[in-house]
Amino acid sequence: MLVYTEFSDNWDKPKMAQDYSVHFSEYWQRDLIGMIRRDRNHPSIIIWSIGNEVFEDPNDFGPRLAALIRTLDTTRPISQGGLNVSPKDCNVWSYLDIGDYHSAPPAGVRAAHPDKTFLQSEDTADSIYNDSKLEADANYAGNWVWCGWDYLGESGGGATVVAKDLASAVQASIGAITGHVGYPWVLSGMGDIDLIGQRKPQNYLRAVVNRLSPLEMMVERPVPAGLQQFNFLYCYYDELESWTWAVPDGQVMKVRIYTRGDSVTLLLNGRPIATKPVGEVDKHVVTFDVPYAPGQLTAVGSVKGAVIGRKSLATVGKPDALRLTSDVRSVTTGRDDLAHVLVEVVDAQGRLLPDAVVKVSFAVDGAGTLAGVANGNPHNADSYQRPRHWTWHGQALAVLRPAKLGGVLAMTATAERLKPARIHIPVLANG
Repeated sequence: MLVYTEFSDNWDKPKMAQDYSVHFSEYWQRDLIGMIRRDRNHPSIIIWSIGNEVFEDPNDFGPRLAALIRTLDTTRPISQGGLNVSPKDCNVWSYLDIGDYHSAPPAGVRAAHPDKTFLQSEDTADSIYNDSKLEADANYAGNWVWCGWDYLGESGGGATVVAKDLASAVQASIGAITGHVGYPWVLSGMGDIDLIGQRKPQNYLRAVVNRLSPLEMMVERPVPAGLQQFNFLYCYYDELESWTWAVPDGQVMKVRIYTRGDSVTLLLNGRPIATKPVGEVDKHVVTFDVPYAPGQLTAVGSVKGAVIGRKSLATVGKPDALRLTSDVRSVTTGRDDLAHVLVEVVDAQGRLLPDAVVKVSFAVDGAGTLAGVANGNPHNADSYQRPRHWTWHGQALAVLRPAKLGGVLAMTATAERLKPARIHIPVLANG
């Protein structure tokens, strides 16, 4: 993993009341030296950043921070985040090696410094395609997804926007990022990956745009008549990789295809529904309105008539059982060695119920304990430490911690009217 290590959000001017700016003037040298000395031997560190979204610097701390870093480490470049929100952008190139912009650098800055390297540091859900075009600039060093993984804090910043028109959607998106989404939002909701490590819809688009997948298919959750979902700022569509919906037959569903092809054909239960072209103006996305009918929905992507990708979604059966899958086959007796066990609600054929909400109880025995539980639901405010949790999108997570002595760590998961599941994980003596 490559790490971009940042020192401070703002310097001696507050961004929020009682933030680090209160202590900055007294402690900046001590804290910066401590951070560099602590991390400079880590091979994962590739860039030092002296700050992010620093709106003003009347006391010229920027040059002083960069100069101090260079006395401690001459092997890594120095950057500063969010330059395009500050009026002093044109002054930073005297002490920065790399400019870090939340979007594309302003044309005036690029014209004045055509030889300077730059990063793009907030590749948001609505900018995935446009940001990919920055690759054409020879001095573009890459971007950072905002954000890679959901987190506790900035609650509701990625809340799906449902509105009657674009103007209303813009206001709702701004309201989301500025904290005007009400409780019980407890997560940011902006991540490509949810709190328990599962992919979210925008990550499928990103995979296509970044040439990691030729075709992906998602189905948007229905909204009330007269409203629609919008992708704006950090807010993405509420959609699932699912053709299992509690809606009447014939209800029109919005099916969104992400593809690198130049055409997509959609079939329902083997019968073609429509074929649509995909051009540059479509930004690798094409949508279909499909009357719902249980069965199998299939998308086929092609380039000049040759198939490059195919994806099928099938209507699954009723909840039948729980399934447990660990991310490791064994753990050691090291206290920091953990097993992350994915809990899934499946039908009689072992297929995930994509939208199942089930209360699961956990019982752990043997060589270890239950360290925590969670799901990806941004609204779920339940305890992360009690031995029970609800699934969301048919999934939950149990984190197991080994004991100090070797043996076998076992866990049983149970839920009403579902077949239980049990998993055994060997705990190996450390050293």
